[in-house]
Amino acid sequence: MQSKSDLELLEGCLRKDSKAQAALYHQYKGRFFGICRRYAQSKEDAEDIFQDAFVKIFLNLKELRSSEQLSAWIRRVVVNVCIDYYHKRVNFVDISEVPETMPTDWQGESVISQMSNQELLSAVNELPDGARMVFNLYVIDGYSHQEIAEMLHISEGTSKSQLFFAKKVLKKKLQTIGVISD
Repeated sequence: MQSKSDLELLEGCLRKDSKAQAALYHQYKGRFFGICRRYAQSKEDAEDIFQDAFVKIFLNLKELRSSEQLSAWIRRVVVNVCIDYYHKRVNFVDISEVPETMPTDWQGESVISQMSNQELLSAVNELPDGARMVFNLYVIDGYSHQEIAEMLHISEGTSKSQLFFAKKVLKKKLQTIGVISD
C-alpha cells in the first residue's frame, strides 16, 4: 500500500474525508507518539495526549498554509498539547538557589547520544513533572530558557534550576545503572 502525499492527505482531511483522516493519523503516529511518551508519566497518559493532539490538529487544519509545513506544524501542535496537559498537573521542584553554571562534569548531550531511546525514556520518565518538562523542552526539543519560561509560565531562573535538578538526578541514575562512570 502506497502512502498518500501530505498534500493529498491535507486536502482529504479538509474535506472531512474519514479515510484521509485515518491515513494522516497513522502516517504520523509513529513519529510523534514518541514526543508524547517523553512528556507523559505513562503510556496511557501519552495515548490520551496524542488523541487530544490529533483532535486539535483536525479541528485546526484549515490554519495550515501549505502541505510542506504539515509535519512541522503537527509537531508543534503535539508539543503544545503536551505542555497544556501538564499545565494542569505539573509540580515544580522547589529549588531555592539557581547555580550560575552547570556542573562541568555533566556532558549531557554526549551521554544522551550514547543511550538507547528506551534507556533515555526510562530515565527521563522517573523525573518529577516540572524537571521532566524542562529537560525535554531544553535538551531534547531545543527550546531556550526564555522560551520555556514563556510556555510554562515560569521564570527563566525556575527553568534553569529545573534543568540543573533534572541533570543532577539523571546523572545519578545513569551512574547507578552504569551508563556513565563516577
